[in-house]
Amino acid sequence: MKKLFAAVMLCLALSASFFAADTGRMWENLNITALLSPELSFTVMPGHRWEFARDAGATQDTYFNELFVGPTYTTKLSPALKFKFSFWYYYMGFPNKTTGAYPFTHNIEVIPAIDWKVSDKLTISNRTILHNTFFSSVETTEAKQNGLSIMMREMITLSYNLSEIDPKLNLIFGDEVFIGFKESDNGATPKPNGFYRSGFNSNRLYIGFSYALDPMLIVIPQYVYETTYNTAGGLTGNNHNFYLTVTYLLKMF
Repeated sequence: MKKLFAAVMLCLALSASFFAADTGRMWENLNITALLSPELSFTVMPGHRWEFARDAGATQDTYFNELFVGPTYTTKLSPALKFKFSFWYYYMGFPNKTTGAYPFTHNIEVIPAIDWKVSDKLTISNRTILHNTFFSSVETTEAKQNGLSIMMREMITLSYNLSEIDPKLNLIFGDEVFIGFKESDNGATPKPNGFYRSGFNSNRLYIGFSYALDPMLIVIPQYVYETTYNTAGGLTGNNHNFYLTVTYLLKMF
């Protein structure tokens, strides 16, 4: 537990050193996954995000709620390669404390992933999310609320086991890019809380730890540096996030 506390404090220190830049935000996810068989699992994962520091103007406070629900199929392609495929429903809610509005979207996530166990200490993962938005309540007419936009989120992650400190502790580095492939064909204007636009939208850099309190309970504190861009490629957001995921596994077989 002392080692876990030290890891969390390090992530906090990293994020706190950057909060003066633009925004300071906190993300939390609770990942509850039922292991139905060695190959099949089912995940329910609610999440919450809030903003507590901003260079100019009032903070947004709670600005995002989310929920993932769906199955994942996992299989070993070789002793060193593992393939995972998820098909999840994704709810996104965007509360606005100033106006009281609460637009939301319904989405389907198609998520193939490959884990490559390079050695006993190093694993490299490639994960692709095809994020399909098919409903957005931010639109005022029914004809524009139903449509389809497609965003690809491509992420490379390196996980390095720190067995010299604790065999249950892993150091994590990751990079994730957001690229819009298809804008909605219903005439809706692309919005951050609606249908996505085409082109490069965002980039996230991750650094943190995963620690298994026991084989079925894992905590993952991370610092995430996030940049967002407009259609002309200009930088519009420079966000510094402390991201905490708690994963609870339920073995059902």
